[in-house]
Amino acid sequence: MAAVREGVRVSRRLPLESVALRVALLFLAVDTLSGSRRWTLGPLGAIELVTEFVPVPDTSGYDTRSFSAHGRLCAPDGFCVDAEILLTTREGSDPRLTLRTSAESETHREELTIAARAGLDELAEELLFFGTRQHAVN
Repeated sequence: MAAVREGVRVSRRLPLESVALRVALLFLAVDTLSGSRRWTLGPLGAIELVTEFVPVPDTSGYDTRSFSAHGRLCAPDGFCVDAEILLTTREGSDPRLTLRTSAESETHREELTIAARAGLDELAEELLFFGTRQHAVN
């Protein structure tokens, strides 16, 4: 029986109202002139993200809306894998950010998981910054 490789998957809540989230995504895209953004995570690695979130069809059976962006997640030694970030919204609950990737090397799985958490936190902080600025709430 072949071993099943588990992909890296981390998720976090994003406490923004729907209007503020739309403003945050717009400002993230406008603020990123090259179309992609890179966060260096110090000794934890790096994450690159194409800031255009595109709609994903709902297959969950729930009343959710999902959007996807792609990028790369890098371990501290430079080992990189493709990553997908899903932004999921549902009426009555906070949006969620989920980063998922297939770990092509079991030796880097733990490092990539740590980098994924840090990268998702950086993205969430940026969206919170854009979504909670004075112009976003007025």
